[in-house]
Amino acid sequence: MWLNPIPSFKLIGTMDGLSYLGFEDDETGIPLALHPGAFGVRRKHHTHEGVDLYCPEGTAVRAVEDGLVVALEKFTGEHATPPSPWWNDTEALLIEGMSGVVVYGEITSIREPGDLVKAGDLLGYVIEVLKEDKGRPTSMLHLELHRTGTRATVEWTGEHPASLLNPSTHLLEAAVRHSNSN
Repeated sequence: MWLNPIPSFKLIGTMDGLSYLGFEDDETGIPLALHPGAFGVRRKHHTHEGVDLYCPEGTAVRAVEDGLVVALEKFTGEHATPPSPWWNDTEALLIEGMSGVVVYGEITSIREPGDLVKAGDLLGYVIEVLKEDKGRPTSMLHLELHRTGTRATVEWTGEHPASLLNPSTHLLEAAVRHSNSN
C-alpha cells in the first residue's frame, strides 16, 4: 500500500488535461485515460512511461513505500541518456520495494544508491523540467513503476517495455487512504 508521494497535495483522479486550472492550491490530479500526463498516452516521439503529478518547483517528494535506492539517473536534459536538451536537467531516483521499482523523476535527489528508505522519508524536491512555458505546468513529479530487478528507466518508443507497469492504481488507492485519514 503506497503513501502519497507529495503529501502536501491532495491527489484527485482526472481525465481532463486542463483540470489543473480548477484545482485548489493544495490539490493535484492523478492523470487517467486521455490526459496528456497519464500512463500509456501516445506523445509525439514516444508513449508516456509514467504519471505526471503537477506541483510547484520545490515540492517535497516522499517515498511511497519502504525500499532500497538502486539507481540515480540523469533523467532529462542535455546530460540524460538519450539527451533531451529541450528540457532542463533533472534526476530520477529508482527505489526497489514491495511493489517493484518506483521511479521518482524530474526531481533533484538527496538520496544515493544503497540508501534504505522508509515510507514517507524525504527523497528530494521537484524541479522545473520544461524550459519553455507552453501554458501548462512546467514542473511535476514524474512517477513510474517497473518490475522487481529493474535498474534503469526505458524509453517506450515501440512495443510496451516488459519491465514497465502502470502506477495509477497505487496512486488512486493512496489518494483514497489520504482523504479518509483527514
